[in-house]
Amino acid sequence: MITLLLHHRPARTDDAVAGEIVRIATRLTERWFTPNVPEDTRRDLLFHDTFCLYEDGQVRAFLIFTSRDGRIEITLMGTDPACRGRGYGSLLMERFLQHGRDLGFEQAVAMTVPPDTKPAYAATVAFYERHGFVVTRRYDELWEDGALELVRPLA
Repeated sequence: MITLLLHHRPARTDDAVAGEIVRIATRLTERWFTPNVPEDTRRDLLFHDTFCLYEDGQVRAFLIFTSRDGRIEITLMGTDPACRGRGYGSLLMERFLQHGRDLGFEQAVAMTVPPDTKPAYAATVAFYERHGFVVTRRYDELWEDGALELVRPLA
């Protein structure tokens, strides 16, 4: 059975949930994330909210978000590698976008690594584009490999 739950600042309210998110982030580090991401995520969860997808009572995927400059922003998302390809990311994304609309936001934002610097991220950009996001800006000075900003209207 699959369940989607919203956790408000899980590192403050439910360390077990935060631990599961960090565990997944750690498993994704070799291919997707830099080594600092799991511990940075633990700290971010003190201030950011998260949608978690549960299967059989265990966290299998997450989408961490906050708001900045009047927009709702994805700060990190990931799926347990053993569960990839099941549509969990799309389920989380649709719930996140609806949540943003329900809260009255007009835009959703995501940042990711440019595929020309790390080819694995072509799949990430394609995922966001399938969900209506458009690349609006490139920041060469951010992160180790630069960053792309993707924006989607919520109206």
